[in-house]
Amino acid sequence: MIDQNLDYLANLLCQNRRQGITSDIPFDLLRSEDDAWAVQSAAISAFANDAVGYALIGTCPAIRGSLGLASPIYCPIPVGTVLQDSHGPFRIPQGFIGAQCEIVFTIGGPLGADHWPITRDQFCKAILSYQPAIGLVGRRGHLTGQPHLAAIADYAFHVSTIVDKYHEPTSLEAIDRIDMRASINNVPAFQSASGEGLVDPINSALWLVNDLIARGNYLSAGDIVATGSIIPMLLQILPGQELKVELSGVGDASARFL
Repeated sequence: MIDQNLDYLANLLCQNRRQGITSDIPFDLLRSEDDAWAVQSAAISAFANDAVGYALIGTCPAIRGSLGLASPIYCPIPVGTVLQDSHGPFRIPQGFIGAQCEIVFTIGGPLGADHWPITRDQFCKAILSYQPAIGLVGRRGHLTGQPHLAAIADYAFHVSTIVDKYHEPTSLEAIDRIDMRASINNVPAFQSASGEGLVDPINSALWLVNDLIARGNYLSAGDIVATGSIIPMLLQILPGQELKVELSGVGDASARFL
């Protein structure tokens, strides 16, 4: 149970997420990270009956700095917020911050149920499939209080995860050598050859798993992990634009926006 003030904050966040709006929300009621995580948990429970995995943000230092995050943060991904890129166009909600170019891993078996830290090799062996994705990042409340605490409470800024089809991992070494291109209306927005300048998505997912374990949680078979932006920026998208992400050896994802 959380106190009435924090429960009120969680319900405001849920209402705004359902309506796709932002409003004044008293984030200054958050006194600690424990408060922020408790509000996030209550807001998730109010918004959806179940979750399908976790979404990360702030795995890149540049993005953490721009959002006022002290460390990476994450949130359960509510059922219904993972969307196929073929189902667009997608409406940009109020409070939209930007888009992440990311990879989504699907886990084939439980990780962390024994509460022991997971190694990179153990994580890689547990990957059932992967897919390129576009993560939409946004706020439900106008910023007040401490930015890091507000971001945790506000669903870690997760809006939705837009994915391409699944790919079975023939060789995860390909992820270390990704040639990556992001374009907006066919105009290059970011390019990288052989992984240069990219955030390692496996290391990001591994950090998440071990932080979950430290908090007494774990991943179940079938859970997904949206790894956060693999490029050092959130891409700014406007209504009427199309974002396309091309990852060699992984696939492509695209989304049109209203």
